[in-house]
Amino acid sequence: MNLFSQMFRSTHQICIVFLIIVLNGIPLQAQSCEDLPWDPALVRSWNGVGGPALLTTSKVASDALLPLAIGVPVTLTVLGHIEGIGTQAERRKLSETGLQSFVTMGITYGSVVVLKHVFDRERPYQAYPNCIKNYRSDADGSFPSGHSAGSAALATTLSLRYPTWYVIGPSVAYALYTGFSRIHLGMHHLTDVVAGYALGSGIAVVVHVLSEELFDLADPLLPSDTQPGAMIVPQTNVFSISIPF
Repeated sequence: MNLFSQMFRSTHQICIVFLIIVLNGIPLQAQSCEDLPWDPALVRSWNGVGGPALLTTSKVASDALLPLAIGVPVTLTVLGHIEGIGTQAERRKLSETGLQSFVTMGITYGSVVVLKHVFDRERPYQAYPNCIKNYRSDADGSFPSGHSAGSAALATTLSLRYPTWYVIGPSVAYALYTGFSRIHLGMHHLTDVVAGYALGSGIAVVVHVLSEELFDLADPLLPSDTQPGAMIVPQTNVFSISIPF
């Protein structure tokens, strides 16, 4: 009977310890968070830093990319077709920028999807669940960062089309903060973000170089760059001859 009692007591204690572990989320195999490789260690150091206000800002910046990726090209294209908004040439440039950004974002998104399937890298919070907390969740791979690629592609396109401080400043600042936010939220490593920046900005530059060919193909869909009804007068060379008397 004593042996039975001891076995029961031991089993009972083991069950209690198991329940405590499960309910408190303590891993059965402890994972050392102090010996992480440099990339996830950086994520851990940035993960959730700054308090609720900064965390909310990171969530807003991260969630804003999809509306911006769709809204900016559509808005620019529509504005370019509205009479009375600037000159005819300015309206043409708006629509061209909308088309260019749309093509750039589409190619960037497609490239990101392919690369994510090729590399199939675990996200930081998936690879190190006991050390890194996720404040957003995605089912696809971590490399490269789609948010970083998309924000860089959009910022590069706008900056190349309108190289002024009030366009370059906000667009680049948003792209940089988006990359930080993805690390801050535990969704990406720094290498994911850097690769996303390189991919998005590289695609944007290539599309910009080929933009004239793109605009020629889409010319029927774009507003004319001349005022309706305007007469195009051919240039003539006028010679004046002075005859001395």
